[in-house]
Amino acid sequence: MKSLLILALAIPLTADAQGTRWNESWVGSEWEVYARALADRGMLGVEPWSVRPFAPGLMQRNVAPPAVLDDQGRRLTAPARVGPWQSRLAVPDTLSSFILLRPSVATSYNSGFAWGMQDGPVWQGRGLNAWGTLGFTWRFGVLSARIEPLFDYAQNGDFALEPPNIGTSPYADDLRPITIDLPQRFGNSSFHIVDPGQSYVRVDYKGGAIGFSTENIFWGPGVRQALLFDANAGGFPHVFIGSSHAIPTPIGRFHAQLIYGRLEESKYAPHSTTTSRFGAGGIGVWMPTSTIEIGVARFYHRGWPSGLSARDLFVPFGSFVNDREVQGVGEPENQLLTVFATFRLPSSGFEVFGEFGKNDRNGNLRDALVEPEHNSAWLLGTLKVIGIPLPDTPFWTLRAEAASGRVSPIQDLGRGQSTFYDHTTVTQGHTQAGQLLGTPLIDRSGGLDLAVDRWSPGGRLGVELFERQMPPDLAVGLPADQIRSQWDLSFTGTRFFGTSDLTFSVGHVWDLDRFPKKDMGNMYLRVGFRAALP
Repeated sequence: MKSLLILALAIPLTADAQGTRWNESWVGSEWEVYARALADRGMLGVEPWSVRPFAPGLMQRNVAPPAVLDDQGRRLTAPARVGPWQSRLAVPDTLSSFILLRPSVATSYNSGFAWGMQDGPVWQGRGLNAWGTLGFTWRFGVLSARIEPLFDYAQNGDFALEPPNIGTSPYADDLRPITIDLPQRFGNSSFHIVDPGQSYVRVDYKGGAIGFSTENIFWGPGVRQALLFDANAGGFPHVFIGSSHAIPTPIGRFHAQLIYGRLEESKYAPHSTTTSRFGAGGIGVWMPTSTIEIGVARFYHRGWPSGLSARDLFVPFGSFVNDREVQGVGEPENQLLTVFATFRLPSSGFEVFGEFGKNDRNGNLRDALVEPEHNSAWLLGTLKVIGIPLPDTPFWTLRAEAASGRVSPIQDLGRGQSTFYDHTTVTQGHTQAGQLLGTPLIDRSGGLDLAVDRWSPGGRLGVELFERQMPPDLAVGLPADQIRSQWDLSFTGTRFFGTSDLTFSVGHVWDLDRFPKKDMGNMYLRVGFRAALP
């Protein structure tokens, strides 16, 4: 009898060899943008989009026949299945399932220099790059798991680099070679990466969630861009605990999460006392109505300790206005904090959002009040849905996101500042394995990301314009011929072939004043394929 019980627990009740498309999504994927467009039209449940990835139960709820809800989240009607992609989102409606995810392969080519963003752990150097995934999801009651490692190869061809202004690795960031782990190039030869990818093991029970994950994280109100975490770098191993969905109360819905993890540096990072960091942070979101999100998030970097203790659990709750490190009595750490808000108007398919962040604590409360712009950054954006997402009817989305971490004029008053993501004591900055954890728009000062997309039963087609400013130093009032900027114009899309997906992106980057009075260009092509299993 005992053996039969173990066997019953081990073998799922339902298996689906074809996989499900929503279960294959990840933070920053276009499946999220598609679902967010439905949410902006009031066609999904009342959940905050500023804490991702979603719990598996929420993902399954999002692909079920949607309901129209009132401001309190109560079901008003249960309309037919909607959205041009709805027929591709079937998912087993059971408490136990085993799903083989469709394997994916992708390749890209850069003609001039390394270029690639919002692609997780992948590094797209000059020349040929290739990566792929293979895995499965498993669910049994409150326990669920996804194992989907990623394998990446980069030819990493040679291209001209800007010499760092301080003697260090020739591949280091030229502006901040000793305060951030952000190499211009990952060495002088080809290499490969094996990464756990979008994997997790978690328990969701009565509104609570706890687990272990290497998934990408997204904290903030943006669609593609966020000050703290988005899909630009790979996820890092971390444990999390919090709510699995927004918890209803008499004064609105609340969602919160704490994470504790280990971050690593690249081989070309500045010198530091340890190659690993302890990362800890938390986020809280309040939804007073179904159309408003208000939240706060913070994250700490510290050197990896010789041993973890219960005290480390309280790191995310440190003071905002008492910088013990500067006072010489605290542990060196890099702390970032953001506050944000989102407003949606489902009748118009429109949302607007904003985020404000600070790098490191203020010296005291007066310091925070008199110079709030010191070491700060902001992000603003909007998403507009044109048309009603019906099963056989295309619709459009217009997206605009802009961010700035530009050094303010108080730099000239002797109030030293840094770019938003670098740090003088935790010298890897806000990075994971040599890539920014937050938006590449403020790699240095600021930029914008604009996109127009058409969603139809056959897939998606779109045009995107990405621009960012890359000044050579931290001075205010640079001559025009020293103001570096990058412009990227691309044509992107996804096409469905049976139960397989083909994705592509073709574009050109203009790097203006990459070197003094010298521009550079880069043409690129990317193609990906998710293949249906037999």
